[in-house]
Amino acid sequence: MPEPNTADRALLPVVPALAPPIPAEDRPLAGVRYVEIETSRYCNRICSWCPNGQTNARRTQQLMDWAVFEKITAELGAAGFDGFFAFHNYNEPLANPRLREEIARVRYAIPAARPAIYTNGDLLNRSTVERMREDGVKYLRVTRYPHRADVQPTYDALRSWLVKARIRDCFPWQLAEVRQGLAATWTDPDTGMKVEVIRPSIDTYNDRGGTALVPQNGLRTAPCQMTATSLSVDFRGQMKMCCNVVPEGPQHREYVVGNVADSTLAELWNHPVMAEWRQRHSRADWSRSPACASCVQALPETRR
Repeated sequence: MPEPNTADRALLPVVPALAPPIPAEDRPLAGVRYVEIETSRYCNRICSWCPNGQTNARRTQQLMDWAVFEKITAELGAAGFDGFFAFHNYNEPLANPRLREEIARVRYAIPAARPAIYTNGDLLNRSTVERMREDGVKYLRVTRYPHRADVQPTYDALRSWLVKARIRDCFPWQLAEVRQGLAATWTDPDTGMKVEVIRPSIDTYNDRGGTALVPQNGLRTAPCQMTATSLSVDFRGQMKMCCNVVPEGPQHREYVVGNVADSTLAELWNHPVMAEWRQRHSRADWSRSPACASCVQALPETRR
């Protein structure tokens, strides 16, 4: 699929669509609190604890077809979606030349949604943070990965990167432990945008259904709510069972539900296959999705 030409496309005006709220029980995407729409393909890193470290699939850039992106956002807006909308999955969103236009489209088509950016931070600096704030991003997570999986996080490493990115003295950072490791956080008092810079401990990560090199201890016995609360679409427009699915690998091809270019989000979300996964995962039954057995994915803070 060729990369669309967006050089001459102007940013959409950020004007909320005027529509009455839809009762939760009547929404065609009932239960969805978080969507991950992988609007671009490229990632600038290759990490062993990520599926990107096992494939060359993310070494070239490719943007999601704009018509497909418009369709996704229009359907989410019509469904009254009011959760977090993230522009990533296995890509690096700050390497996407169309990102600001996409954020504007989300704010226009899904006025109740909360745009979220997850980045490795290699392309981030103070001006990037300020642009995100101006554009209406509500959550900015910067994960500063170590060079080796066995390197444990330290506050000194966090402070060092904040200085390098020239944002150490710009914002009143708070340091604290988080589920993934250590973090520096700041919330903008004017817009409510939360910025979280995380130095992770890789031993808290999961193996993404066997596609990443992360040691796992035993099989998962706890139920999973990912298929009940989180909707994930890759850059091709493929809706997946969950964000951990890597369609490039043969072991995960069966976990693609369909393509949003051919079906509505609601049709895919309510597909009998998704409904069965949802029911089985609620009771920790992985018999129809064996890749889930080794996954220890916890619902991130943004999905509460």
